[in-house]
Amino acid sequence: MKNTKYWISLLTTVLLTGSTSIAGEWIELFNGKDLTNWENPYDWGQAKVVDGELHLTTEKSKWFLSTEKEYSDFIFEAEVKMPEGKCNSGFLFRSHKSKNKMFGYQAEVDPSSRNWSGGLYDEGRRRWFISPNRDHAESKEEEKKSITAFLERAGDSFKRHDWNHYRIECRGDHIQIFVNGVMTTDIHDKEDAKGYIALQHHGEDGQVYRFRNIKIMELTDGYEDLFSSGDFSKWTTLEGHPVTLWTINDGVVERPELKPGDKRPGPIITKNHYKEFDLKFDWKISAGGNSGVKYRTQGHLGLEYQVLDDGVHKDSNLSAGIYALVPANEDKPYNPGEQWNSGRIVVKGNHVEHYINGVKVAEVEVGSDDWVERFEKSKYKKHEGFGTWTGPIYLQDHSDPVSFRNFRIKEL
Repeated sequence: MKNTKYWISLLTTVLLTGSTSIAGEWIELFNGKDLTNWENPYDWGQAKVVDGELHLTTEKSKWFLSTEKEYSDFIFEAEVKMPEGKCNSGFLFRSHKSKNKMFGYQAEVDPSSRNWSGGLYDEGRRRWFISPNRDHAESKEEEKKSITAFLERAGDSFKRHDWNHYRIECRGDHIQIFVNGVMTTDIHDKEDAKGYIALQHHGEDGQVYRFRNIKIMELTDGYEDLFSSGDFSKWTTLEGHPVTLWTINDGVVERPELKPGDKRPGPIITKNHYKEFDLKFDWKISAGGNSGVKYRTQGHLGLEYQVLDDGVHKDSNLSAGIYALVPANEDKPYNPGEQWNSGRIVVKGNHVEHYINGVKVAEVEVGSDDWVERFEKSKYKKHEGFGTWTGPIYLQDHSDPVSFRNFRIKEL
């Protein structure tokens, strides 16, 4: 009966969301023989293979065994069996790591009488923020209501003394967690779109946490992550040299702040050229900063999505506008400097659209009477064919620190 409920739920989700995710093949993250695909970012904790199972132990404190690769949209499955006595675990996903530290989304494994297995915990950040909402509820009443609703969803799905099957599904901002076929969490959240998967040992000395049948199926919506390799292999400088002075850390691409005397990094461009596409990205500009994403470029010239701290700049060329041509709507949903915004550029034929935080705020039809009038008044009027070229995507160095992440493109 539980499996029937699961498949009905999955079918309903697909029908209601109109999901266009394309399923790949199942990939074994754990081959039952060795630790291929996994690494320990901590100075403590042990992982070993025993009779086709992955066993975690520790002599010190909590730690996570992480995948070597990051994942964005996927279906993840694994089985876990917890030891008797005090223990707690979880599956981190779309998480971040550095030396001796990991944080991010976690599907809870809770053998205690609290019975919050299948809940969504935000390790190292918001803690219990939604399923259930213990730490951010506006009142004790709301907290109690959220916990009660979660326990009703989860029921007795977790088996304290047996193997438990977990399934985590991530499609864009939609996150679902299933425990033994029961959907325990079904939420939308935009905090992270990509990251590592990791297995937690909560730090009890002598306790053995057991995992098996760990696999993943990556999903794609047809978009290519232009920084998926974690480096600049898909990018170059305008002069065709390797990118050196921009940085990538935990999926965040940055033109960093410079010290006096430092050389400016300069702009970077994609090695591939694009004309019709749908480009999605998150951006964060420094306080008072200025930058941009150019497209249909030739050299430094091209249409530009303005990246700006609007509160400091008072002219008409503000964030998300088509620079020097079409200002963005004044009532746009905008986050000021030092905060993240989501951007989107859609170019199909002669039609150009700019979005910020999910709302279309500027558009134009290249070649239309409106375009001609704007173009003739702009600084671009001497450049024949401007707005119609095929060219690389261009990230501007305007002397200010700027960051990008989740930089994904789909050719149309």
